[in-house]
Amino acid sequence: MTDFSVSPLRQASVAYLERLRTSIEVDPVYQRQGEVWSKAKQQLLIDSIINGFDIPKIYFHEHSTRLEIDGRRVKYSLVDGRQRLEAIWDFLDNHFGLADDFVFLEDGSTDAAGLTFDQLVRDVPDMAAVFSATSLDVMLIRTDDIELIEEMFSRLNEAVPLNAAEKRNGRGGPLRPLVRQLVQEPFFRDRLPFENSRYRHFDLATKFLRWSAFSGPADVKKKQLDDFWEEIKAAPDGDVRASRAITETTPVVDSMSDVFIDNDPLLASVGMVSVYFLLFQRLAKKGRSAPSRTELEAFNRDRRIKRFNDESDLKDEQRRLLEFDRLAQSVNDEAALRFRVNVLEDYLQDPSAFT
Repeated sequence: MTDFSVSPLRQASVAYLERLRTSIEVDPVYQRQGEVWSKAKQQLLIDSIINGFDIPKIYFHEHSTRLEIDGRRVKYSLVDGRQRLEAIWDFLDNHFGLADDFVFLEDGSTDAAGLTFDQLVRDVPDMAAVFSATSLDVMLIRTDDIELIEEMFSRLNEAVPLNAAEKRNGRGGPLRPLVRQLVQEPFFRDRLPFENSRYRHFDLATKFLRWSAFSGPADVKKKQLDDFWEEIKAAPDGDVRASRAITETTPVVDSMSDVFIDNDPLLASVGMVSVYFLLFQRLAKKGRSAPSRTELEAFNRDRRIKRFNDESDLKDEQRRLLEFDRLAQSVNDEAALRFRVNVLEDYLQDPSAFT
């Protein structure tokens, strides 16, 4: 039977967690993305600590043997509480100050309003000492079974609005490192005009891998992506299937990186990114070269045709352009994706038919 226990970390004060900082890995592979809290939310947490309000527990995985990570000897990996811990450290590093309307409830004073930690130490040292000495509820998980850690991460966050991509990342399996590998490609890092906030890049990369596994359009709603992830994770040949998917995906993504420019406005819509990937994938399988960006710009212009009151005034191909836009809302539906890719491919072969 696997050893598994959870117990409090003794003397877990703010000051102690600061001393432990270099021995804590805050970004294990199952973690959700950090730095998603607003400044106001960080300030509220520090306010709560100073004024004695209860805050949720923080969970560490205690390693039986210290890990070597980036030259650091790591004793703990953070399982839950990343935003809280990073907010505490950011305050200690003077990255933000207390809110302008901060009130110390014990005496009603506002002397600390707007102050950073260093200013607090200088101007209101007693309050800074209270903050540093405040004990936090930190729980230590002891086990060598990473699957149990991932399971605990998922359970702890059931009441937290994790999105689908964050939940999949917390489940592990062969696809997780490959998704992380894929989003380091220049296409994701440089060409996409939107950030990886809430793992948007991870979600898109998972779709790419599923389409590679299916050799073309397939439904990529939450259920299908979750099932795909779990199927690969559970399959005896899961590593092989995942490797095959990344091998087929990477050249397509590289080809797209060659065509699009940094922060490309043509990639502003996730739905259009999906269409482009499926088009580039199809053309590669046919042995045809990828379209130029100029051709894709022309399609983007021509599909914004005038919406006539009577669509009978339009040519058949122009009606297809209208349907192309109507289906923009069905970004994860196989039939819609297939239709949109067909329209774009046909346009590239004969643009004059659509004008």
